[in-house]
Parts: sequence; C-alpha cells; structure tokens
Amino acid sequence: MHIGLSLTPFGHHPAAWRAKSGQLDALDFNHMAAQGKQAEAGGLDFVLLADSLGQRPHDDLSPLAVPFEPTMLVSALATATRSIGLIAAAATHQHEPYNLARRFASLDLIGDGRTGWNVIGSGDPDRDQEYLAVVSGLWNSWDDDAFVHDKARGRFFEPDKMHVLNHKGAHFTVRGPLNVNPSPQGRPVISHVLTPDTVEIAARSADVVFLPDTLGALAIKLVERLGAYGRQRGDIRLLANIVPPIGTAASIADQMQKQAVAAGLDGFVLLPPRAPENIASFVDEVIPELRRRGAFRPAYDAVTLRGHLGLAHPVRQERAS
Repeated sequence: MHIGLSLTPFGHHPAAWRAKSGQLDALDFNHMAAQGKQAEAGGLDFVLLADSLGQRPHDDLSPLAVPFEPTMLVSALATATRSIGLIAAAATHQHEPYNLARRFASLDLIGDGRTGWNVIGSGDPDRDQEYLAVVSGLWNSWDDDAFVHDKARGRFFEPDKMHVLNHKGAHFTVRGPLNVNPSPQGRPVISHVLTPDTVEIAARSADVVFLPDTLGALAIKLVERLGAYGRQRGDIRLLANIVPPIGTAASIADQMQKQAVAAGLDGFVLLPPRAPENIASFVDEVIPELRRRGAFRPAYDAVTLRGHLGLAHPVRQERAS
C-alpha cells in the first residue's frame, strides 16, 4: 500500500485554523517542514503540494491553501528532508513548457530523484497533450550516461547521447535539448487528479492518478484506455483521498484495506482535518498497525520517489539527434 500526505498549513477542515489561538506560525516554512518530517518519520511515500491559488481568478484566501509557490517549497523541503517524495502542482497554462521542464528537472536533481509534477490542465485537452509530450521529450534530452566528464579527451558529454527535440506542433515550437542533467530516477514522476475531461491525458502520461471518491467509473475507464498507449495497469498507481475518521488504529486500517481491495486501489492520500495533530496520530498509531498486517513497508527501501512507488525506471525514447 502506498500512502502520501496532502500538505496544508492548518489541516483540511475549513475551520481548522480557528481551532487554536496563536496559530499564525502555521504559515511559516518551519511549520510546513515539520509536517514533512512527520510524514517522513512514518515512511510515507510523498507529500503533495496542491496549488488552489494557481487557479485564477481567485478572490479569497483559503486556509487550505499552501502559503508558498509549490515548486519553491519543494526546493526548500528537499533540503529539510532526506527520503520522502515531494510532488508539486503546476498549471500548464501558467508556464512555458521548456521552463517547466527545466524547473522540475532541476528540482529532481536537488532532491536526489524525489520530485513529482502534479499536472493542472488548461481545459484544452489537445494543448495539454502536446504540452506533456514536449515536457516528456525535453526530459528525454540526455541518456543516463551522456555526461562522461572525460578530461583526457576534453569531452564533457557524448554527443550521440544528446537528443534534440525539434518539436513543431499546433501549440508549441521547442527545439531543445534541456540544459539539465538526468536525475537518479530518470525523470520526475507525473501525477494527475482524474476528471471526466482528462482520462486520455492520464492514460497516456500519468504515473500516479489521484481519484476523488466519486470517480470510480472513471477509474475503470482510465484502466481500459491504458492499452491504447502501450501501457498496463502496473504502470500507474491509483490513489484515493482518505480522511482518517475518529476510530481506533485497527478500525482505520480495516477501512483502508477494505477500500483498497474493493476499489482496486494502490493506496491513499491523507487529508488530515487538523495538522499536525492528525498527522502525528496517524504516523504513531495507524502506520504501525498497517505494518503489523504487512500492508505497508517497514521502512524506506528505495531512494527515489519512483522507487518508493514501485515504478520502473523510464526507458528513454529513441529519436533522431
């Protein structure tokens, strides 16, 4: 079972910020980093940094919103943690594809292969498909062993292991290559929140798919569409949201296991009503119960986010240089 944490300053209950006095320090980076460290202490696979304020126009300041730009927060969290994965949201309509590809490739190097991109679409499926193809192609700019640093021959990299994208499409023209070395996990993990309009995007490109509770039928459709893109069920991870109910560790573990089996899930994203209290109780009580049942690994057994999720190292596509 894979488990991640959706990170917010106060928790996912809209009134959580009112629960205690003097809680403005929840908007401080150290408070966010402490939650990440709590999740890492429990061996969780990743923290997810959503970006509701990235959806403009926005005329309110939600207490659920992360008070930092997500990719900047990932950069800081990468230095404050050692093992847990870090997934940041970024919208395709707010970033040029080359700049986004460069940013996440850089983050992946800073975090030693622990970074993921949660794709927020533009509402135009054709544009988003092309956008993802460009970003993925740019991440494919270099073979894993391209940089040889051969001082004797004066060769920094092997030219035949560099791949120029030369993309010319309906929405984007991007030559490449990307000026960032490949990461230990090959490329950042791509995640996506499934909606009725993005089944094809998820089936073609996503490594991790987040399922809102009401979208069971869409999950089935997604799995059926994988074959159209040469993919299999084992190539993706399906995770549903869960809000730990009041109950014992055993009852919560029961609920998670039953739901995973019934819905064909690979795991869950925790939405704690209050942070950090609910995170601490989940890590201290529920995680040990899941481990006793053999439902959750005893400790980190990989160093990259792709490794935590049991996803294969990506095979680099062959293309003319």
